[in-house]
Amino acid sequence: MLANQLAVKYAQALYELAAEKDMLDITEQELHFVESTIASYDDLSTLMYHPQVLAQVKKETIHKVFGQDIHDFVLNFLLLLVDKRRESILPAIIYEYVKLANQARNIVEAEVTTALPLDEGQHTALVNKLSLVTGKTIVLKTQINQGIIGGIIVKIGDKLIDGSVVRQLATLKKALLNNEVTGIEVTD
Repeated sequence: MLANQLAVKYAQALYELAAEKDMLDITEQELHFVESTIASYDDLSTLMYHPQVLAQVKKETIHKVFGQDIHDFVLNFLLLLVDKRRESILPAIIYEYVKLANQARNIVEAEVTTALPLDEGQHTALVNKLSLVTGKTIVLKTQINQGIIGGIIVKIGDKLIDGSVVRQLATLKKALLNNEVTGIEVTD
């Protein structure tokens, strides 16, 4: 819980600085670049996130690896995280930063689960419908789960729309079992 609160705090500070510099998009791209670079190299990941590696070694590594590829204020932010021993929450900070930046850009992410991949027409229609309903620009994050049999599950923020066949079958089963228990006879 404390790590999440810290991530929100650091993300808010970075967001305010990036907004002041009118660099929300660039900062997001650079943060994703840093995150993916660290994740791509096991040695770099171990060095950055291991608590026994000296802060000075981490800072020198950050300068060497990222110094030429990111803006100074993002670089200084990374160095501050190392000074404060908060580098381990960098992925959470990036996640929170993206949420803040998307909010400012009137963008909302929708997590969509389907049994089969959406074709381009379905994708566009879903984006348009969700944009109309929310009044925001929608970015779809899709995943395939054949276990839902058919239909769609959409999660936007803390709202969940479950139109999966599995849920519909479970609802039908529950209704049928309730009818059986109450003595109501179901006929064809």
